[in-house]
Amino acid sequence: MNDQSDSICALSTPAGRSGMAVVRVSGEKSFQIVRSIFSPAKHFESPPARLAMLGRIVDPVDGSVMDEAVAICFPSPHSYTGEDMVEISLHGNPVLVATLLDFLCTCGARIAEPGEFTMRAFLHGRMDLTQAEAVRDLIEATTRRQAQAAAMQKSGTIALQLKPVKERLIEIIANLESAIEFVEEDLPLRSREAVVEQLRGLQDNLGKWIDSYRQGKIIRDGFSMAVVGSPNVGKSSVFNALLAQDRSIVADAPGTTRDLVSEYANMGGIPVRLMDTAGIRQSNDPIEQLGMERSQQAIADSDAVLLVVDSSQQPSSEDVDLRNGIELRTCIIVVNKCDLPSLWTLEQMERFADRLPLVVVSAKTGSGMEQLRAAVFNGIMGTPAGWQDGIMVTNLRHCRCLENAKEQLERAASALIGGMSEEFALTDLHEALKSLGEITGDTHVEDVLAKIFANFCIGK
Repeated sequence: MNDQSDSICALSTPAGRSGMAVVRVSGEKSFQIVRSIFSPAKHFESPPARLAMLGRIVDPVDGSVMDEAVAICFPSPHSYTGEDMVEISLHGNPVLVATLLDFLCTCGARIAEPGEFTMRAFLHGRMDLTQAEAVRDLIEATTRRQAQAAAMQKSGTIALQLKPVKERLIEIIANLESAIEFVEEDLPLRSREAVVEQLRGLQDNLGKWIDSYRQGKIIRDGFSMAVVGSPNVGKSSVFNALLAQDRSIVADAPGTTRDLVSEYANMGGIPVRLMDTAGIRQSNDPIEQLGMERSQQAIADSDAVLLVVDSSQQPSSEDVDLRNGIELRTCIIVVNKCDLPSLWTLEQMERFADRLPLVVVSAKTGSGMEQLRAAVFNGIMGTPAGWQDGIMVTNLRHCRCLENAKEQLERAASALIGGMSEEFALTDLHEALKSLGEITGDTHVEDVLAKIFANFCIGK
């Protein structure tokens, strides 16, 4: 970790040419450094707080003017980092930005490390770890739903949800600590049962958050889906219809797609990597065989599969073999070409799909495509319980901490049920509290002491 007493600077808007660029400076000497390279149009005895100042950026060596700019000063602790900070807006020319950063470094700043502004915000108590992590998620979001999930986390939702659980756990720890310190006898059986019941309730709460990670991971990272089928069933047409663009070549001749074609799409606010695969059939053509090998690999690697069949042709052995090969995967049967006379009966469709979702579409006319998108979203996301309860864990680190805490609570409950000393249970409970604290970056010793001694009478 670099010296946190340094003043740091960096471009905070995307690199490249733009109408405007914003350069940030943060640290104890940031006002002094900016004063060396920025000449305000209006004289100020001291930099006004949170007031836009028009001025010029000048060379600190010879005083030559580089550009007109606007500077805003944010005195500590009311800034993004919690330190004195300045934001300089100038014309978005990479040469001007590089020159300004060079001026700032000449006057005593250094270029910030990746994420260092947000790290300083955490170290100065401006945000917890979950909020700091959400900053990156918000910047990298590619869909509205991803941005909403990141914004919810950045607002401190996780810390608010964890607070009553941690408070309840601290109360249990305080009671057990008091039993050890101030009572010579062990807890009576009924008291142990009451503590275990409280621990079970906490485990249930943590279990809900852990279960929400399956949906949260998909929202944060997206998922992949392979479009598969035998040749000439319209896989590429379905692929293009889902993308709403002609990405794959479509032709009447079977075997047109011989290599894997992939593209990203947005389905219900979830980023999905769609993969158009080569048709799978018996063939002696080495190039076609290579394409089919890649199709099989795409099926193995994908999170979900669209199995496309042609309703204008009789069910083939290739269709049946594919259906049997992906039965245990998240799969949707897509009966394509419903704009043509169907040679499949409704009974054949239902028997072929068995327990899998089935959607009848025409990629050519667009019929049924909205139903297919809804089926994909519902199939991959499952029930929307996480959204309804306001519980959504999107970060693997958070999930691992919750799993550790839940396991430690289980061990503590087992120790109490087994008649072991309270010290054994307390060891696990402290570890559980530590695991929960790792999520937000909290410390807990002061919390436990405050809770224990708050119940003392005055003078003790």
